[in-house]
Amino acid sequence: MSPSEQESVRPLSSQFILLMALACGLCAGSAYFNQPLIYSIEKSLGISTSQAGFAVVIAQLGYVLGLMLLVPLGDFLNKRKLIVGLMVFAAISQILLSLSSTLATLYFFTLCATFGAISAQVLIPFASTISPPQSSAATVGKLMSGLVMGIILSRTFAGFVSTYWSWEGVYLSSGLITLLFAVLMWKKLPNTQPQVGLTIGTIYRSLFTLAHNNPHLIRRACAGALGFGILSMVFTSMTFVLGSAPYHFSDFEIGLFGLLGIIGIYSSNWSGKTVGQGRENLVAKLCIILMFGSTLPLYFAQQNIVVYAIGVLMAYFGLTAFHVLNQNLVYRIDLKSRSRINAVYMTIYFSGAALGSLGTVYAWEHFEWIGCVVLGLVFSIGILLIDRWDFKRMKKA
Repeated sequence: MSPSEQESVRPLSSQFILLMALACGLCAGSAYFNQPLIYSIEKSLGISTSQAGFAVVIAQLGYVLGLMLLVPLGDFLNKRKLIVGLMVFAAISQILLSLSSTLATLYFFTLCATFGAISAQVLIPFASTISPPQSSAATVGKLMSGLVMGIILSRTFAGFVSTYWSWEGVYLSSGLITLLFAVLMWKKLPNTQPQVGLTIGTIYRSLFTLAHNNPHLIRRACAGALGFGILSMVFTSMTFVLGSAPYHFSDFEIGLFGLLGIIGIYSSNWSGKTVGQGRENLVAKLCIILMFGSTLPLYFAQQNIVVYAIGVLMAYFGLTAFHVLNQNLVYRIDLKSRSRINAVYMTIYFSGAALGSLGTVYAWEHFEWIGCVVLGLVFSIGILLIDRWDFKRMKKA
């Protein structure tokens, strides 16, 4: 779509934006169901805590693989078919996951379910492309709000269903809802035509070209990955912190505590609007302060739940606003390559989540909570250094 064509794009209706936001939340949220279910899965399958916790890492790895292999095809394939096809694949995988009775099937279908859950990452750049330029940042912010809401409610939903039914019921019900929603998306999403002159080979080769020719993209992605690593640490460890002494929360209570992340909806909207006003540096500085500062209240998680909650709020606000900022910055690189740009960015971004989850499981097992907090602090320092370096380079460009 050329700049002149994009100028003539009609504004998207609020109902359509809401529908896409719900789709993003539904798909992305399914990748986080297992975080409050670690102890329930452990008891059900008769496995160790670390084995059950590794399912969280598997979920992140499945998402990364989907981002790397499938999201780039959004610039080549019919986007509506790709989005709906991925939703159907994710739904069937979730239903099969609900039937898992061994560690092998748990890991395999977790990988498949999150591999298909990346449809939201095709939909977000698609929405920015079909939006008028003046409202593109706000549209991305609203879809990110839906994605964040899905992630937040997924933990509460999973905790509730697991407590009053079973962890298997979480995936069975989600799979059925996702199938229903796939039908709605097929009816509502506009049709698209593939870009002329592209092949699958050139698509994948262009990923390396984009990464090589745009160090700005890599810097934003790495900073975002470290931020997501912090949030992944917070939510992977939440079950460990709240499910043991002195709290001994149930799955549902852990899910309810995760509702603190609802602040991410506000931060996504605020970030989208503020970036649209050209105040990117303000957003970046505030986010870094919040993510860096969150490690102090998080340190006292096992002594005071209110202070712990403050740390969670700070981390979630900072990361979600930072993510919206990063996406809007990298989408400006090339309008025609947004799916591939998003694939490069999100692959690196979710690699940070996988690293955060894996680091958290290791840190908790060997150093307990203090190890998790130190991990978050190290990631925060990395964000500060990369972000300030990138803004300095942008000023010189």
